[in-house]
Amino acid sequence: MKFGLIGYPLTHSFSKEYFETKFQTLGLQGFTYDNFPLAAIEDVTPLLEQDFLGFNVTIPYKEQILQFLSESDPAVPSIGAANTLVNTGSGSWKGYNTDATGFQESLLGWFGSEKFPDAALVLGTGGASKAVVYVLKQLGIEVSLVSRHFKGKYSYAELNRQVMEDHLLIINTTPVGQFPHIDQCPEIPFAALTQEHWLFDLIYNPGNSLFLTRGEQAGARIKNGLEMLRLQADHAWAIWKSYGKF
Repeated sequence: MKFGLIGYPLTHSFSKEYFETKFQTLGLQGFTYDNFPLAAIEDVTPLLEQDFLGFNVTIPYKEQILQFLSESDPAVPSIGAANTLVNTGSGSWKGYNTDATGFQESLLGWFGSEKFPDAALVLGTGGASKAVVYVLKQLGIEVSLVSRHFKGKYSYAELNRQVMEDHLLIINTTPVGQFPHIDQCPEIPFAALTQEHWLFDLIYNPGNSLFLTRGEQAGARIKNGLEMLRLQADHAWAIWKSYGKF
C-alpha cells in the first residue's frame, strides 16, 4: 500500500517519519510513504496514474491540486484548497481538507471554555490560510487577511496599534520563520500586543518560532502548529483506512 507527500521543497515536512512510524506501530507490512518534491504541479500527473492509495499535499500546491480531482468532500470547494487525496478507483481522485479539521480541533482545545475574540488577523493568503479562514468563519469570528502581495484587507505596513487592538487572535499561516530561517518572522507590530492577545503559528519547526517568542515576550498566549499537524494527519489516515479497508 503506497502513500506520499506532494509539495516543494519538502525540507520541512514531518509526514514521512510520522506515517512510517504509524505503519511500524500497527505492524502494517508493505506500507510505504515517500516524499515527492515537485518543481511544477503538472509533474503530479504521472504519480496520480500509479497505484497509490493516498497523498498528502503541502505548500505550494494545496490550491493548484484541485484541477486534478474528479470529486471532493463538500468542504473543499468552500475552502478552495485540499491537502489530502484518496484514490477512489479507475484513476479517479477525491480531495479532502483535513487542515481545517485539525485546526478547528486544536483551536477549540486551546481556548477551552474561554470566549473567542470577535476578530482575527490571518497572516498569509495561501492554501493553509484558506482552511483557517473557513474554520474561523464557521466559529463566527470576523477575519481580516494580511498579505505582502496586496491580496488581503491589510498589508503589513498598515498594521497599527488600533488594528492590533481590534484583532486579539493572530494566526500565522505563512512559512516565514520556519526552519532553517528561524531568525525571521512576519512583520507585525509586536509592541502593540497585550496579555489579551492569542498568537497561533502553523509552523511547528522550530517549536517556538520567532513570531511566538516575540508574542510571548509581549504577554500574549501562544501555540504552535504541531498539534494541528498531528490531528490533520490522523484525519487523513482515517480517510485512507475507510477506502483501503485495512
